[in-house]
Amino acid sequence: MSSLLNQVTPLTKGILWLCPALSASDPQYEEIDYLVDGLLTASLEGNKGDVCQLIIGENFGRPFYVMIVKEPKEVELLSFLQLIKKDLGPENNIVVIDQKASLDNVRLYLKELIPFFKLV
Repeated sequence: MSSLLNQVTPLTKGILWLCPALSASDPQYEEIDYLVDGLLTASLEGNKGDVCQLIIGENFGRPFYVMIVKEPKEVELLSFLQLIKKDLGPENNIVVIDQKASLDNVRLYLKELIPFFKLV
């Protein structure tokens, strides 16, 4: 089992994936697609040009949010914040994969989520 799959628990509410490009050959891609029951692959063709993409799956019977960010855009990040924060409690976390070294840019818009970030 990979380190990403080891990090996602019943308390994980989502994944914030900061990536330069979305590619099925990326090891993170395969693991995230597994976690959302193939929804990432299902949406890949229609969303190739998008700079942000949101997928809502299920984790242990509860909503599980995957935000894929190629370029941080304020409106998309704020929408993610509004969507996920209603499901967060003090024991929850959001796994962050930063392949672009752009987490500092994202933190500007997601200040409320920083306490929940779990970097992998």
